[in-house]
This record gives sequence, C-alpha cells and structure tokens, in this order.
Amino acid sequence: MNEVNDVRSYNIGASNYSQNHKYQPWDFWILFRLNPWDGDITKRVLRKKSTDPRILDYKKMKHIALERIRQFQNNENVFPIENTEPKDVTFEEMIDDYNLTDDDKIILNIILYPNTSNRVKDYEKIIELCEKRIKELEKEEN
Repeated sequence: MNEVNDVRSYNIGASNYSQNHKYQPWDFWILFRLNPWDGDITKRVLRKKSTDPRILDYKKMKHIALERIRQFQNNENVFPIENTEPKDVTFEEMIDDYNLTDDDKIILNIILYPNTSNRVKDYEKIIELCEKRIKELEKEEN
C-alpha cells in the first residue's frame, strides 16, 4: 500500500469517517477554510466514537466556543472571518450521510457560514445548543 496516496481510505483510532462517509472532516476544513477551533468543532459534530460517550463531544465543543469568545473579547482572533461557499458541493450533500441531529446541523451551519458581523453571538448559540444536548443526553443516561 502506498500510504501517502491511500491516506483517506482508513482512520487511526475509533472514528470511522473513511468507511461510512463520502466527506471526511478534512474535506470540510479544506472547502470552508476553517481555522483550527472551528475545524475541531466540525470534527466533533461529525464524529461518533465507540470509545467516548457523545456527551463528551458536546462538552468539548462548548469549551472550544468559550475559548473563541474569550479570543474575540480580548481582540486575539488572528483568523479572518469568511463566508466561503464550496463551488462543487452543497452543505446538504456533505452532511447527507452523517445522520446528524437538527442541533448538530445548526452547529455545523454556524461554523461553516459564520456571522461576520458578530462572531461572538455565533459561539454563544453553539454553547446554548451544546448545553441543550448535554441535558438531553444526561436524561437519557438516567
């Protein structure tokens, strides 16, 4: 196997993007030119890991959103905020085989299509949605 050319045909760890999905998180990062924090949130929205409970992803997304708010409030955002629309594929096509909840779709939409006039509001909405999902998942556990 030529590992460089075959890198997208497998995953390392418990996530299974390459086996079950046409688009991997990498594709979202590239097509939407995501910064590292938004890329991390995107990865967590899309993944389902057999080794970690789903609630952990929402807690991590909330934590990342809080850090982004801190960056904006302290004028530490070094990444330009862009609305980039991939030319050859639609949002719906990219998420079609992920079986996302409505809240997950909203989070992903906020990340991929940022409110360039008030990004803090975007992250506050992500926090709100994560807190909602955390409560729902905690109820399911009990």
